[in-house]
Amino acid sequence: MPTRTSTRQAAVKANKAFNQSAGIKRRGSSSSQLPSKKGKKDVKPNEGNGYQKPTVTEEAQEIKPSEDPTKVQTTVNMQPTEAPPEKSVEPAQEGGVKEDKEKEEKEKEEKEKEKEEKKELEKLADGIPAGKEEEKEEKPATKEAQTAIKISPEREDVLPSSILEKGIVYFFFRPRVNVEDPHSISDVARSFFVLQPTPKGAKIEDGPIRDDTANCRLLILPKKRYPASGRERDMGFVEKAKVTLKTIRESLMTPTTYETKTYGERTRPEARPYAEGVYALIKEGRNSHLAYILTIPRQLGDVQSDFGIHGRGSFIIQSKNPEYPGPPIAQLPKGPEYPEQVQEKFKGYRWIPTEPEFLDYPNAQFLMIGEAHGHLGKAGEAHIDDQGTKEDPAQELDQLEEENEERVDSLSGDHSIFEDLGAEAKKHESVTSEWE
Repeated sequence: MPTRTSTRQAAVKANKAFNQSAGIKRRGSSSSQLPSKKGKKDVKPNEGNGYQKPTVTEEAQEIKPSEDPTKVQTTVNMQPTEAPPEKSVEPAQEGGVKEDKEKEEKEKEEKEKEKEEKKELEKLADGIPAGKEEEKEEKPATKEAQTAIKISPEREDVLPSSILEKGIVYFFFRPRVNVEDPHSISDVARSFFVLQPTPKGAKIEDGPIRDDTANCRLLILPKKRYPASGRERDMGFVEKAKVTLKTIRESLMTPTTYETKTYGERTRPEARPYAEGVYALIKEGRNSHLAYILTIPRQLGDVQSDFGIHGRGSFIIQSKNPEYPGPPIAQLPKGPEYPEQVQEKFKGYRWIPTEPEFLDYPNAQFLMIGEAHGHLGKAGEAHIDDQGTKEDPAQELDQLEEENEERVDSLSGDHSIFEDLGAEAKKHESVTSEWE
């Protein structure tokens, strides 16, 4: 019996010692890192690898005694629930910033609207239609494009309906070939006049007349002298139409040199302006009148008198139907290219009272008949169903001339005609009043 007891006790001790040594090995293996996936691929089976998958009890033993499993799980679960409050704070802050920015933008927009409203009120006060100033802002006006012509709605309201067109008129002459200093009208080759229409509600303020609008016309009078009475009738024609004043200036005020077999080198002198004023194309009864009042020169001389131009005056003007041939001495190789709606206005007549659109085509022919000198004649009294609610044409022309005179006085007097034409005033002498 004593022998059995000692044998059993020895076996129990040996078994206990074996279990303790196995536990130590397992705890040591759990503290070391598990092999990576790459390591798993590298490990070949049946090569004596002693790794064994731990059991459930062994996995539980891997948790340190100091760590409570419930606490670990709680910590893991708290991470997603604690993060949103931090994120929710940021959007709230961003929302506040956005609201501040929106307020600032609204305030800026309101200020800009107020500025625009003030500008519109200023435009209306100055008589400038809405939208015109915006065009100027998009395309800033250069010094060349600035003009003394301004728009006045009030002015247009009182404009008599008999005035078909109004504007600025320039008178030129060109000396004969190789004549530098003309001494009389016999040294003149041709007479020209330029019509520069303005809006019906236009008024003239300070500054040069310069205008880049392509609405100017260059008209030629081959006989040189303007008709002085109703018995004198001179035919003329439109050389250029719907062009800028710059185009006309370059055409007229530029000398040209050319060669001929008989006379050798010849020089065609530049045309010279000798008068500037205001004009109106006026409808009266069955006639149209071209009335004018001169502003430059302030003192008229022999030059203006010899050309038949006075301080103020008017001509009866009629337009020729291009479907009829003209006199042999006044025929042109080509007629005007009137559109159908313009041609229909002639209604088969050979001559009809001139309307502005008849002069808007090159080679259009017209007839000028002398009417009044020193006054405007019937042109200044023409009314068409105005019933006394409008001004007389003479009043409108007088007012336009007074504005132009004040403008000229504020510039360089008679010499300002070159500024109006956009020419370099320093290269030109004063406007011609007397022959050399």
